[in-house]
Amino acid sequence: MITGSCGFLGRYLCHEFSDCDVTTLGLNPHNDVVCDLSTSLPTFNRQFDIVIHAAGDPRPDKAEAVNHRGTRNLCKGLENNPPREFVFISSVQVYGKESGEDYDESTPIVPKTEYGKSKYNAEQFLKEWCNKHAVILTILRPPLIVGTRMKGLLRSMVNGIYHGYYFHIKGNEARRSVIHATDVSRVVRGISSIGGVYNITDGVSPMVNDFAEALAYRMGDKRIYTVPMSFVKYVAKIGDIIGYSAPITTQKLSHLTQTLTFNSDAILNVIDWKPNSVIEYLRTHNYDENSL
Repeated sequence: MITGSCGFLGRYLCHEFSDCDVTTLGLNPHNDVVCDLSTSLPTFNRQFDIVIHAAGDPRPDKAEAVNHRGTRNLCKGLENNPPREFVFISSVQVYGKESGEDYDESTPIVPKTEYGKSKYNAEQFLKEWCNKHAVILTILRPPLIVGTRMKGLLRSMVNGIYHGYYFHIKGNEARRSVIHATDVSRVVRGISSIGGVYNITDGVSPMVNDFAEALAYRMGDKRIYTVPMSFVKYVAKIGDIIGYSAPITTQKLSHLTQTLTFNSDAILNVIDWKPNSVIEYLRTHNYDENSL
């Protein structure tokens, strides 16, 4: 079973497991099981070999209900027939880090956002529930996920590049950990029977400017101009007045100019998994009508 199957990552997971008998769960009426996990208990008439729980919501006012309470409701629906394996898509936001390099799984958990808190609360619940029901639990903590229909900071960057209002910041050498959605889906298949808690990245953590150039290349080699930091800070202050929907705010600026990278060596020592460099993927992958 795959939850959030019609969402951004869910579509990639369904594609990866298209050779299996998949039951989908979500809000979309096209799902096999239509259920709002934040408010309702699902009903199942079968036992699943593996549950991949990808449903989630980053919005502060929705995060706890969807990510934590929704996980609890999902497990209550599975009580009578627990799966053999359970994979939970969490987030590096559980660490609460805004800058720094090479954080691994031993990093203290101090989430600062509602999204990070709700994901960690769900992790803690799942550890107890899966232990009680002898279910193999895998918790994956991805950073920014790249792919068709990506959201958040990456979507803002794509929109800015496409419409011509995204600029490189002169002298910016910040790096960010990223991973492509295809690699998130592939690693699920390899790790689900083993279990554990893992960061997952592309292992490269590209510079923000290089990543933006790769996105621009995919959009017909759009040109990105470079401006001084002083100009961007001025525009960001105006964006703070407009609100989060503004192309650039002080918060978005900090994301673009502060290095934040994570170490994913642990999972590489467990399974034979070689993630793609996101930049290389964007520059070389030949998309066709079957590509996501």
